[in-house]
Amino acid sequence: MKRKISTFLFGLLFLTGFGILAYPTIADQWNTYRQSKLISNYDSVVNEMTEEDFEEAWTAARGYNQTFDKNSIRSDVFGISESEDMKTTEYWKVLNAAGDGIMGYLTIPKIRVRLSIYHGTDEEVLQTGVGHLNGTKLPVGGESNHSVLSAHRGLPSAKLFTDIDQLKKKDRFYLHILNEDLAYEVDQILPMVDKDDYDALEEALKIEEGQDYVTLFTCTPYGVNSHRLLVRGHRVPYDGELESTPVESMVQAIQNYYMLYLLLGLGVTVLAILTLRRIMRKKEKLAGTEEKAETDSGSAEGRQTETAEDGKSEETDESPRDNERESEKGSKTRKTGK
Repeated sequence: MKRKISTFLFGLLFLTGFGILAYPTIADQWNTYRQSKLISNYDSVVNEMTEEDFEEAWTAARGYNQTFDKNSIRSDVFGISESEDMKTTEYWKVLNAAGDGIMGYLTIPKIRVRLSIYHGTDEEVLQTGVGHLNGTKLPVGGESNHSVLSAHRGLPSAKLFTDIDQLKKKDRFYLHILNEDLAYEVDQILPMVDKDDYDALEEALKIEEGQDYVTLFTCTPYGVNSHRLLVRGHRVPYDGELESTPVESMVQAIQNYYMLYLLLGLGVTVLAILTLRRIMRKKEKLAGTEEKAETDSGSAEGRQTETAEDGKSEETDESPRDNERESEKGSKTRKTGK
């Protein structure tokens, strides 16, 4: 009994420790899987749109950008609480093909990032994806355009922009908006801008005449978040460099979800072992029942044999006595006759 309890406690401690160590990876891969589903749904909606739908959507988005000529940084990006009425604004209506607030998605091949871009920077959005900073230009490209996209770093549940500090000048990232793929090449990195220095932030995020910029905006350092890391890219031609073969897609899927596959494999293995143990126990129990039945049957036959032998023995014992009685009777008869 004590041995079973010790084994159970050891197994429980092992699983607890494994869960704590594996949680960040598992949570991130689950978020990656969820994001892939959202992106797949977005692509499906876009594929069903007609040329007239695209023209109308692009016209609406560019028209919205023309309503202001200066990006507005009213307060800390990560401190903004979006209004509950945002869904009734014109901002929510543009670039919202699926009606779920996703305006497109961002790809950063160097750090294996592929995340949905949402309207606004509400905390719920920033926990799982990238938020477009309302008050800056929409990410639709074009001259005199500067869009700002924000995401967290260092979350235990998702990587998001955690590895964005690995980007260097000349690296590229991509926006996938409606039926267009927009490529941007990193040309400026500001690693430490004080979060309360709005003058410096407005200068870094300003619109420049004739330029087409997108800035990736996140917090730094880990756990402190007292400063902001800004990675800016300028528009370059897209040459289809993101196209991949089926083999490359399969390898990428394994890299993205290896921990989920590992857990699935472990789950199937444990289930198979438990099933086999149950089958073996049933077989052992059945064999034990059959053996007991055979033993009981043999015992019954043995008892029957002993009973029969006892009966024969009694008959044998009685026969001499009967013979003696007969002899005595014969002697008495002869005497009487005399």
